[in-house]
Amino acid sequence: MSSVKRKKTGTYHHGDLRQALIDAALRALEHQRAEDISLRALGRELGVSPRAPYRHFETKEELLAAVAVEGFRAFGELLAPRVAAAGADPIARLRAIAEAYVVFAVERPAAFRVMYAPYDTVKESAPDLLRARAEGHRATMDSLAQAQAAGILRGDDPMHLALVLWSSMHGLAVLLTQGQLGRFDKPIEAAKLAGLVSGLLMEGLMPRPGGPAPAAPAEPPSGTEGTGSRRRARGTRA
Repeated sequence: MSSVKRKKTGTYHHGDLRQALIDAALRALEHQRAEDISLRALGRELGVSPRAPYRHFETKEELLAAVAVEGFRAFGELLAPRVAAAGADPIARLRAIAEAYVVFAVERPAAFRVMYAPYDTVKESAPDLLRARAEGHRATMDSLAQAQAAGILRGDDPMHLALVLWSSMHGLAVLLTQGQLGRFDKPIEAAKLAGLVSGLLMEGLMPRPGGPAPAAPAEPPSGTEGTGSRRRARGTRA
């Protein structure tokens, strides 16, 4: 803990206690459930007074919201170069997003779990978390809209397509992070399996003969969650 200095009084001083608490929570989440995280316990681990953590987070739910924001930031760092490498093809970008989602879950399972923890586990109304989720959602919705406008994907409600994509990749991510696929005889490579699933999904979302016409070009999504998307799909967060 290079950012921690012992004072003559025998207490500790943090240059950035808020970030230290987030980092400590992420470490704890590697072997604890989000529901079992304790601000006081984290404070003891960091060597600060019992009340010190509460100067930055009034509740455990606020801390976990900040942890989730940190997770979305890390996911964005993983995602950005993959989307850039996919170029202008919206299908390639959608596959890059889907595959990065699974790879991130496998590489950062503690962050992934709290990013998609039950609604009463984190402070859902935290502005930073709302913005982080909206940013994570925007890349998918933009690429879906572009693919529909080009006639590459069917013209169903874009949110429905997003739900199909997200729920499929989330399910795969959970199976991998919980070790459920370890029961098979052959070794499972998360990136390859994610690529297979995302490819099949894209094929399934292509226009059907006699199906809805491709959607007309529309304004890019605003990126804000809430009203429409939240009402249509209470569980949609990505």
